[in-house]
Amino acid sequence: MIKRVRSNPIMLAILVIVFAVAAYSYVKLPADGQYPVHWSFSGQPDRYGSKLEAVSIGPIVSGLIYALAVVLPGIDPKRKNYQKFKKEYILLMQVIMGVMAIIYIITIMAAFGRQVNITLWVNAMVGMLFIVLGNYMGRIKPNWYMGIKTPWTLSNDRVWAKTHRFGGRTFVILGVLFLLNAFIGFITNFVVFLVLLLVFAFSPVVYSYILYRKLEEK
Repeated sequence: MIKRVRSNPIMLAILVIVFAVAAYSYVKLPADGQYPVHWSFSGQPDRYGSKLEAVSIGPIVSGLIYALAVVLPGIDPKRKNYQKFKKEYILLMQVIMGVMAIIYIITIMAAFGRQVNITLWVNAMVGMLFIVLGNYMGRIKPNWYMGIKTPWTLSNDRVWAKTHRFGGRTFVILGVLFLLNAFIGFITNFVVFLVLLLVFAFSPVVYSYILYRKLEEK
């Protein structure tokens, strides 16, 4: 399993692309410039950093995701379960790396002075990520690192399975909301956006608790 993840061509290709973009950007961007490294909810840069900071974010994030993808299946106490969803595990890690790489490239474009709609791109990429995660959530088997990990899902395989099917649906709905917000922009208030995000994120947690209590009472 670890060898298969470590030698995955798509994940390695993403790493190569990100590091190549970083190397090119470091050479081409002026050393004394200040570059956007964080954007507000409205899509306006609200923090600037040095060339090194702007360029190094992508390789650090991509390298960390890749390292975790390789290491986690080997140290998880439930490591045997990874064989039951290895295709889904690798696919999800590829998608996560790909989404983060695209967002990084968009920020580099902004550093070069290109006009990019950060709000649109981030909402669209995160929305697609949630939709993909939601579609594969029900296939994830019990483990300590990927999925909806609550005391109740980790204590009962049936609760795990049902919670992940429920969570998959909520993730898809959340992803659609992100996509709609990317192109329509109907959520303009950060507090409203945060409340919606928390409701959808925590609803599977509440569901797992309720389901566990029902099963325990039988």
